[in-house]
Amino acid sequence: MTVFVILLILLGIAGGYYLGSNYKLTLQPQTAVSVTGIPTPTQQPKVEQPLTGTPSGALISPAVDDSADLIAAVKAGLVTEHGPEAASMTVTVSKIAGNFAQGGASAQGGGGMWLAAKVNGSWKLVWDGNGTISCASVKPYNFPTSMVPECY
Repeated sequence: MTVFVILLILLGIAGGYYLGSNYKLTLQPQTAVSVTGIPTPTQQPKVEQPLTGTPSGALISPAVDDSADLIAAVKAGLVTEHGPEAASMTVTVSKIAGNFAQGGASAQGGGGMWLAAKVNGSWKLVWDGNGTISCASVKPYNFPTSMVPECY
């Protein structure tokens, strides 16, 4: 019995040596990924200054720091569209370009993206979701392609 155990141990060592010499494990170095351009909670969103038309064709010069008005308008639009529970959502602004803005809204169960346009001096929630952007919602406002590269 002892000879049998010793024989099994020797076979295990020989097999491990054989497998180790024929199959070499090589590790590939990992590359670091750097994400830039995402505003932190203490940064103001990037504001571009070109004048852009509204659906009525009027040119409105956007205020440089009207993100508080924008967030309030988006929250109001979310409540109108999804009900009073949407009032507790966290709304963030990621970009303002003229009379157009985009950002995110999140709650405990998840979140999504939103698009807003300034119409007659007031921000209006135009679209929100986490899937395909509806052309019917955004086409009347002529969003820049940097915010809406495609819609369906």
